Amino acid sequence: MKHLFVYVCSGLLFLSSCINDGNLDVSSVSPMIEIRHFDHDFFGMDSINFDDDLLMLVKQYPDFFKMGFEKAIYKNRFYDTEIRELYDAVDSVFSSTQELDIELYRAFQYYYHHFKSHDSLKIYTWVSNFERLDPILVSENTLLISLDMYLGSESHFYKTAPDYIKQRFDKMYILSDLFRSYFSSNIPLSDNNSLLASMLYYGKIHYLISSMLPNYSSHIIMGYTLDKMQWCIRNEANIWAYFVENKLLFSSDRQNKMRFIEDAPFSKFYTSFDRESPGRIGQWVGMKIVEAYMNFHPDLTLTDLIKETDAQKILRESRYKPK
Repeated sequence: MKHLFVYVCSGLLFLSSCINDGNLDVSSVSPMIEIRHFDHDFFGMDSINFDDDLLMLVKQYPDFFKMGFEKAIYKNRFYDTEIRELYDAVDSVFSSTQELDIELYRAFQYYYHHFKSHDSLKIYTWVSNFERLDPILVSENTLLISLDMYLGSESHFYKTAPDYIKQRFDKMYILSDLFRSYFSSNIPLSDNNSLLASMLYYGKIHYLISSMLPNYSSHIIMGYTLDKMQWCIRNEANIWAYFVENKLLFSSDRQNKMRFIEDAPFSKFYTSFDRESPGRIGQWVGMKIVEAYMNFHPDLTLTDLIKETDAQKILRESRYKPK
């Protein structure tokens, strides 16, 4: 295994020793992570000694810069007044990163409890200037968190973004987004093109996220607002009946995935309650099936779940039947 390096402050170590969430005690787990804040270090450089400070930064963040480095580009970013304004907004929301660091540390205690032999991970925060739609960038064992994508849905920086997207631009969704991107990058899609297979693929992702964040509300795990999550719970039996009665589960029609799997302002049942529903409703039902499956198989590990690719077996053995 690679050399492991844990970057934490003494406060994190103290707090982690008190953690005992639910029935799973992970207080003795030391997550093999390095947490650093590139945005603070970059914008905190001395403008007079910019060139020297930038070279020091390259040495401090080799994994960040190996994704591409041109001094002129970083110099332009440093002096760009609009990017500096964006960083100031980030700094006002994340004036202290201690809370974020604690949450990351705690979440990865669960991760390394479940995946003990995994190599170390590096987690960096930065200001992306909205260069990517995904707020989390995964590159091998390095994860970049774009803090400028978590300023709160009412931030003027997001005024042109659709409501269903910017509702997730809040710091409460950072951890669920991070694990969603990480697991999606490391778990291959199934060769099975059925709607059910897609539902269960994403259902696994959300179930894994919930295992890393056992104290998080289900709407945060799903990236929903609370009212949309409550709508799902109230209508779970009706949603399932719709899928079954319309014989959608084993269909490979691409249109069905667009209606129920892909991100959208709402799911398309072609009924009067479409506008009340959240998008990606098929992913949520997939998570409920996976939850039922794991409840009936308490001996299975998360690794076992990831390896099980038989969608019909998971459905059959889940005994999923919402009322």
